[in-house]
Amino acid sequence: MISKTTETLSVHYLGLFIALLTISTIVIAGCGSGANEDEIFPKISDPGRIFTLDDVLATPYKELNNYSTAELPGASEASYGFMRIGGGEPYDYEIRVYDSHEAAIERGTPMALEGTGKNAILSEDDAIFKEGIKDRRTIIGGGVGGGARSGIGPKFAAYAIFGNIIMLCQGSEPETSLERCSLMANALVPSE
Repeated sequence: MISKTTETLSVHYLGLFIALLTISTIVIAGCGSGANEDEIFPKISDPGRIFTLDDVLATPYKELNNYSTAELPGASEASYGFMRIGGGEPYDYEIRVYDSHEAAIERGTPMALEGTGKNAILSEDDAIFKEGIKDRRTIIGGGVGGGARSGIGPKFAAYAIFGNIIMLCQGSEPETSLERCSLMANALVPSE
């Protein structure tokens, strides 16, 4: 026969076990769900302002190449460069300027998809927008001592449309690229 004290302890431990199991489930579920890309930085946003390339050049962004937009429907400017924030690592960007937010979405999205992500077109033979295609490539993989390479991959895992500009932002994963797009957006429109 179970004593009253033992029965009380069993109920107490059972309650404690259920509470710990519930907390563990919540923690594991929270860790397992990666951040939504839009939580990092929205892929499409409109701050209600029209930007020029001069606005971009007024940030810490340094232009390395200015591309012809003949093969970039609707774009008025295209620039490749890098930005370093607060003495940190430099990150590469390709900035494409359109007349409006709507033009950036409608005319710029197909070309942004061509130059970003796992399915980026990195061959001049296959790409529509050939200008700067070498700047959209990066060497991926690395062997012992950094000597071996596994091939060429996309430098930009994602893009963001911010007002009337499209930003292709350096990163091996979309989340990393979007974090770096947020750095450019904050340089253009500092948060208060």
